[in-house]
Amino acid sequence: MTLGERIKKYRKKMNYTLKELSDITKLSVGFLSNIERDLNSPSISNLQQICLALNVNLMEIIDENGSSSPVTRVNERQEIFSNPNSQVKIENIITGKNSLNGIVITIDHKSAQYSDMSWGHSYDEVGVVIEGELDIDLDDEKYNLKKGDTIFIKSFTPHRYRNPIDSRSIVYWFSIRK
Repeated sequence: MTLGERIKKYRKKMNYTLKELSDITKLSVGFLSNIERDLNSPSISNLQQICLALNVNLMEIIDENGSSSPVTRVNERQEIFSNPNSQVKIENIITGKNSLNGIVITIDHKSAQYSDMSWGHSYDEVGVVIEGELDIDLDDEKYNLKKGDTIFIKSFTPHRYRNPIDSRSIVYWFSIRK
């Protein structure tokens, strides 16, 4: 099942029309229709808006294989989002129907400024810097995280991140499925 088909399935489960989902998310009916028909790819921020409106966790929408294995090999990671222009890649690192979500975000270098402001999620999350550094704007505070540092972000807290250095940044993010 494609991403668009899964979104449509959850929308129908909530008994929403495209117009109702559009009103809630503030995304146009045409854009949502194109997403459901896999003609457009939503940004992570758009996908988060849709998930909040549909009362579904982001990982439930994007987890297409639903593997029951407790192991996810590096070559089996599902790519959630990749943007060659911004040199950002997001991969699912925990597959299957688990109570825990896990993703890895790789930002190639300083010029790869990922500035899509997240309006926050319906779940708390923890980020761990595995390589490089990460700048986080969290509400009105700014933090610089280095390799080994962690950050806890409370649900519905707006945040933005970027790589402040000229080498790759890798951050693992974890949250509980609701």
